[in-house]
Amino acid sequence: MLSLADTTDLLDQTTTYLMGKPEPLTTQVGIDLIESWLQPLQEAENTRSLAGQLATLKALLQAKPVNGKAIQEAMGPLAEQLSLLATDMGGEGEMPSLLEALSTALRQAADNSKADTVKPSE
Repeated sequence: MLSLADTTDLLDQTTTYLMGKPEPLTTQVGIDLIESWLQPLQEAENTRSLAGQLATLKALLQAKPVNGKAIQEAMGPLAEQLSLLATDMGGEGEMPSLLEALSTALRQAADNSKADTVKPSE
């Protein structure tokens, strides 16, 4: 089980990577981040479904070839579930705002991936 400080650090790190900092997010970085989250999320009843969604996303990232569209589609429901979890936690403390920031970063990363895969019209 992660401590509150470790969880906060991991939330910050994940959000930062999803925003493309300090470097663009790669499939391997995504897989590594997901692996950091799987164990702690599987421990709590209210986060097991998040762990399942992350496991699915990890499998999509590991697929050869990578299916960008499927990855984008998997990120939307994950972002939505994070947002709901943040709402369920109430407005006190920093955890709800960190979860909401991660949810927003997931949506932006999915949108950026869509823009990267759309070919400009000629």
